[in-house]
This record gives sequence, structure tokens and C-alpha cells, in this order.
Amino acid sequence: MNSAKRKQYWQLLKELRERVGGEVNYVVKSIHEGVNVNENNSAAPVHLADIAGETVDADVEVLQTERGILDEINAALARIDGGIFGDCTECGAAISETRLKAIPYAALCVQCARAKSGSESHA
Repeated sequence: MNSAKRKQYWQLLKELRERVGGEVNYVVKSIHEGVNVNENNSAAPVHLADIAGETVDADVEVLQTERGILDEINAALARIDGGIFGDCTECGAAISETRLKAIPYAALCVQCARAKSGSESHA
């Protein structure tokens, strides 16, 4: 991949990181608003998951997904800095432009992603 393309993906990933980071912050705020830790009458430490309702459970699930995407975006930015962006981290083959346009933080080529998802579903 040429440097102009890498620069385009770097900019795209930075913008995506900002957007996803904002969503993570919004969900965290929503969770804190949905759970009033002060309602706990005990002096014992409380974990949010111990007093969370179903709505908060859904928010936590969204938060985990968003944080996972944020981690993948940061890893993609590191691959750009390392000069290996666009190469499959599993087999080393080039990741198709179509796949990178759809998932700019993709670390795996289509074949390796399919193989990985197939092995995870059997686990």
C-alpha cells in the first residue's frame, strides 16, 4: 500500500476513533445515570454490575462492543505506524481494498476472518 493510501486510512481511523470514543463516553454516562450507587445503604463497596438493571446490562454490552472496536482502531493505527497496515496479521497477505473500505480497522483478510469465525463458532 502506498503512503498516500496509508495517510487516507490514518485520517479515516483517527476520525472513527473520535466518533467511537464519543459513543463510549456517552454510554458510560448513560450507565452512571441509570445506576444510582448512592441508593445502596450498605457501607460495603459496590460494583455497578451488582445493582444494574436490564437496561444497564444492555448498555454494558454496547460499551464492551464499542471498546473492542476502539481497541481494534488503535491497533490499526499502530499497524500504520509500523508500516504493516493492510497486511493480514494472520497470513501476511494483502487485505482487499473492498474489505478495508468496509472495515478500515480490519486486521485479517477475508479468508482468515472466515476461518477464525468458523473455529470460534465450534468452540
